[in-house]
Amino acid sequence: MAMTDTLPTTRTAYLEWGPIFAGAVAAASLSFLLLTFGGAVGLSMTSPWPNAGARLWVVALAVAWWMVLVQIASFAAGGYLAGRMRSRWGDTRSAEGEFRDSTHGFMVWAVGVLMGAMALAFVGLSTARTASESASTVAAGTLSGAGKPGVVAGPSDYAVDLLFRPQAQQPGMVERASTDNDGALRAEAGRIFLAAIKNQALTERDRTYLVQMVGARTGLPEAEAQRRVDAAVVEARDMELKARQAADKARKAAIVTAFIAAASLLISLVVAAGAASLGGRHRDENRIPNFAGHRFW
Repeated sequence: MAMTDTLPTTRTAYLEWGPIFAGAVAAASLSFLLLTFGGAVGLSMTSPWPNAGARLWVVALAVAWWMVLVQIASFAAGGYLAGRMRSRWGDTRSAEGEFRDSTHGFMVWAVGVLMGAMALAFVGLSTARTASESASTVAAGTLSGAGKPGVVAGPSDYAVDLLFRPQAQQPGMVERASTDNDGALRAEAGRIFLAAIKNQALTERDRTYLVQMVGARTGLPEAEAQRRVDAAVVEARDMELKARQAADKARKAAIVTAFIAAASLLISLVVAAGAASLGGRHRDENRIPNFAGHRFW
């Protein structure tokens, strides 16, 4: 059908928010439905038993692609509804009318993205509020227990421990401390390890003191206590390295996820605009969507 640039005979709003919001709500509802179905299928693929169910990377890949497809399909449906429900622009199909149909599809996408962003922001604020309350509770408990043995109050604890540490030539003081309050010794040793991990080195002064603590606590000879301290330091460094590697993997996964989300949003924008234009064409031609020869709607 040839396009003309005839203007509408009656005054029509350039932007009709009713079809836009209807399309956005329809897209959100359809997305929720399909994501719920996909979540059920994903759970059926997993199993808590060893050597059962699909591999984790297979499930993660399937979930990612399903979310992308659901987002595209949902915006396509919402854009089509908005274009179909929008008032006709003029008596004939025109380039201006097709442009406005596509614009309504774009606005369905924009409103849908804003709705999703607001939902994520609400969840993020709730999480941040919970974390803040937890941090306040921990901080209050830490301050109230700063004077109690075995409680780590802050970074200055290591300096306080160093201030009141027994001299190396007085092992009897360490021995008495180990029998009187084992929790205090464990807390102090933990702070020494934290300082060693942070500084990437265990000073000879701290190593000597840890050897004294281990010998007084376990009764091991000095050479065996030294080997145990060195092994514990290596183990702590390995754990810290594994934690950094896990954080780096999570960072890379977040980068890939962000790129996939951005690409799927761009594709959804194009699909929503195209579906709205198709809906407007079906509206002007008074056509009903068919699927496999049967009426779809």
